[in-house]
Amino acid sequence: VDHPPEVALHAEMAVSACIEEFEGSVPIQVLEEVLTCVGEGPVVWVTNPAFAALKKRKSPKSPGSSGKKGKNGAKGDGGEAALPPPQIQQTNPSYLVAAKVLRRTEDKISSPIAALLNGLLTGDPNVVGQTSLSTVDAEAAALLSPKSSTKKKRKSGGEEKEESPTLASHLTSKDPQSGANVYSISYELHRIAPQILTTVIGTVSTSLVNQDLTKRWQATKLLGRLFGARTSDIAGRFGPCFREWLRRSYDPEPTVRETMVKCLVNFLTTHYSETDLCADVNEALATIIVRDPTLDIRLLGIHQVCDLAHTASTSNCDSSGNSTTAAGGAESEANAAEEVSNKKRPHPISIISSELLHAVGNRVSSKNKTEHKDAITGLAQIYFKHYLRKKMVFVQEGGEDVAIDEILEVWNSTKANGGKEGSKEGREEEEKFAWIPQRVFECVSFSDAGDAEMRNRIFQIVDDVLLGSAKQKDAGGSGSALTPTSRAVGLALIVASVKEKDNAYKWMCTLFTQRSRLQHALASYLDARSKAKDCQSNSAEAFTADSEAMEKLELVASLSAPITDTTTNGGSNSKSPTASSLEAILKKIHSAKDKHIFRILSTICISTHSSSARIRAFDELPKRTKSLGTAAQAWVKALARRCAMGAFLNAESVEHCTMLAQECFESEECEASAAFLECVKFGTSIFPSLGSTEEGFKNLVEFFDHCRTATLGSKMKKEMESYGLVTTLSEILARSGTASAVGASRPSSSGKKKRKSDVFKIDLDDDNQKSSYDTLREQLLRLCTRDGTPEQARNSVYTISS
Repeated sequence: VDHPPEVALHAEMAVSACIEEFEGSVPIQVLEEVLTCVGEGPVVWVTNPAFAALKKRKSPKSPGSSGKKGKNGAKGDGGEAALPPPQIQQTNPSYLVAAKVLRRTEDKISSPIAALLNGLLTGDPNVVGQTSLSTVDAEAAALLSPKSSTKKKRKSGGEEKEESPTLASHLTSKDPQSGANVYSISYELHRIAPQILTTVIGTVSTSLVNQDLTKRWQATKLLGRLFGARTSDIAGRFGPCFREWLRRSYDPEPTVRETMVKCLVNFLTTHYSETDLCADVNEALATIIVRDPTLDIRLLGIHQVCDLAHTASTSNCDSSGNSTTAAGGAESEANAAEEVSNKKRPHPISIISSELLHAVGNRVSSKNKTEHKDAITGLAQIYFKHYLRKKMVFVQEGGEDVAIDEILEVWNSTKANGGKEGSKEGREEEEKFAWIPQRVFECVSFSDAGDAEMRNRIFQIVDDVLLGSAKQKDAGGSGSALTPTSRAVGLALIVASVKEKDNAYKWMCTLFTQRSRLQHALASYLDARSKAKDCQSNSAEAFTADSEAMEKLELVASLSAPITDTTTNGGSNSKSPTASSLEAILKKIHSAKDKHIFRILSTICISTHSSSARIRAFDELPKRTKSLGTAAQAWVKALARRCAMGAFLNAESVEHCTMLAQECFESEECEASAAFLECVKFGTSIFPSLGSTEEGFKNLVEFFDHCRTATLGSKMKKEMESYGLVTTLSEILARSGTASAVGASRPSSSGKKKRKSDVFKIDLDDDNQKSSYDTLREQLLRLCTRDGTPEQARNSVYTISS
């Protein structure tokens, strides 16, 4: 019922006057009436009038009316889908009146309320006997009561004996579902009159070590809510109680530790300006994630921390005024408005310590498949959002015309922060995030035989997370797509970081080597299948060619993700792959009538394919293989995922790394030039054709010629020699030239051999001038006969011969 504002005002004044009339202490029964309204909270659930009216209209039905409604509910009053919700939320007017009464009479009523709450919390019989307020909240009753009652029934053989007095007496004699209990009242009081809780907080803290699980859990939950409330500064004012509460992270009961995880994360969200307290909370969370014996709690900690980091703001915004008290005469409406305003303000990433992220990284080595998969996925997303994308802000804004100075600033600041020369904030950022790519590539050690899902996840993370998405346009506006230049700079940063840890670099090479072998195997199968289709039907030659093609498809299957057998009947072993199911799936795929399936696969088995070819394959293949069955469809999707080049390494990124290496060299920044050239070397060592594209090879030749002919100072010459730029370039040219020769000799889809000029073209400057080929040949011959090292001479011979 909506009363006029005057009614609430008159009620407030009348109740306040009654309380002021009492001499001495205010009776418990009067306190109970006020506190019951407070404990129900500012918002309550009430019956929806629309729902009640609709049910009332539908209730009087004539005999035989059932079953006459049409298929779509055309007859009668609407269908079930049109029913409004049975309950709606509504502002609690009694709460608002009670809150104003408490503020008006705080001097008179604070001590009696504190005494009442302390008596209920300690179980004082003189207090408990005079009030109907419950000491068990509804959640405790629902969460903990069934466990204890079940145990009693088992022990007594079906007879229901009296429960423990600490739990059963309150569950039976009180009504915890009413919403008003000592814990909900204590929480709401911190919004209205926090000074009342001065002695109550200490009393609640004593229950943290109580042997009774119900009391201990309720105390943990209440203090967690009070410490984490945005309008509360209780954690700072009650330091000993806060530290005692943190020790519940080691509680023997999993229910308590689960509550602690949620409360600790909530505290970081709301009180990020309290740096000292947040440091203690980070330490407690890290301990739970690393050492907790319960898998579900460790998973909860990983998910909560990763979600907290992912929703945080990258920049450390001004947090002044975010932690305030509710003391004084502020109205509850103003407090609610302030809370809503604070909720809109995102927390900064700085609230998450390096130790906490390293704790999540520690779980990557867990034996549980879900745990290590979720941990590495969350870390990779955090790395891209809060480290890489933040560094690429100005490079991203510059687009393809970004100045080389912006790129050098990113590189030099990263190198400085990785050492002792950088700022404190920069060094902390490197310590917090720079190690994550190393951990990602170390996860390649999870083999397909041990955990195929983890290997698939690593492919996905490397392709679509570490350097963002390969889509040209980010339709969702999430900023997950970087420009090619930004991806090239990010690739250089990641490769430099991974090379610092030799083991991680080897696993990175292993991952892309597997992709390269899979591409070659798939291309070989497609060629064999095409030859088999060209043979005369039912001839011996056709059978032989078809058998060879199937053998090559089996090789493709051995390099791709293992299949999942879903044909067996239930049980835990229903997901184990079998040879018979694999053979059946491969036969279905090999005999598929849709030629477009194999055309799409042929586009992604070439390492120089475009990002649009990858997107088209991911979109079209599931649709076209749906008729082959779920297992075959899933296998083809996994094959495309592992075979297609992602955003991390592709022809476009190699071309941009070459251009950036040359620009850095022209700016006399040999270290940065060598870093970008190292990415080109890494890519062409596994996929030689990445350097044999028309634009890419042309840039390599120009860079090589510039290194050999440019007039350089003595310092630049020493640096160029120390970083081995010429040697690296000659090695890249040798591999790229070999790849171009192979590509030129390989038959195309039309059956004709490709000419060298079709693989890449180097334009003639003028009819009377030498071509870039001739210039390159001269420089290579000089390396072989005059001033080159043995390694440079060997690379030059390979390049010339190709």
